[in-house]
Amino acid sequence: MSLIKWNEENGQVRLGVPSDLDLPMAAPLVDSLRHAFNVGESVVVLADAVERVSSACIQALIVASRYSVESGQKFKVLSPSASLVEACADLGVADWLKQWSQT
Repeated sequence: MSLIKWNEENGQVRLGVPSDLDLPMAAPLVDSLRHAFNVGESVVVLADAVERVSSACIQALIVASRYSVESGQKFKVLSPSASLVEACADLGVADWLKQWSQT
């Protein structure tokens, strides 16, 4: 059972990620994102609950945003938590998060 919550409606897939997006969550996150892009026209990651995040999970989100551009699909990180914002700033990808997030 995945800790990533899934909701699909009218072509939009919403992925609710858990509070702990540590290294072991990177593979399930990638799998969920791949599946979401295969079934939906739009993918939204609900990130308000994130308390810890690994660089591998941030990398998965960055790859998803790039894939959305290539495929013509929509992608957003909805309500990124302060922890996610801080981790992106620490990694030098704060501008990426600003571009792809929505509050």
